[in-house]
Amino acid sequence: MVSRHAAHAYWSRLWVQHMDVSYDPLLETLRIVAAHQAEHKITTSDEPVAKLLIALPRLLARATEFNPPGQAERSFDETWLLALSSALRMADADNYRFLLLSRMAAQNASEFHFLFRQALTLLDEAG
Repeated sequence: MVSRHAAHAYWSRLWVQHMDVSYDPLLETLRIVAAHQAEHKITTSDEPVAKLLIALPRLLARATEFNPPGQAERSFDETWLLALSSALRMADADNYRFLLLSRMAAQNASEFHFLFRQALTLLDEAG
């Protein structure tokens, strides 16, 4: 699996015209992994970010939409995931709970939370 730094370096060179203040390394990593999974039809993985993206459509009970890497526009799913990440990082439990339960059934929320925290921890440790 490609590291976040390698992915950033690769895409920032190729898509420099799209890099702006809205650029978010977390978002680009999610987009790169989602594109890789779609291209290679990956349905299982032990890697935390991949596991999260594989489980997400099932947990939301609908397909998810990720834009191609380097694109400035954000899909609703991308915006939602970034808002969840921001709420977690700011320890805003009320907003996190609201965002989470606004899109998924309560019985799926704990599984999503575990996968999301695992993916964010890995990405934060990678720098």
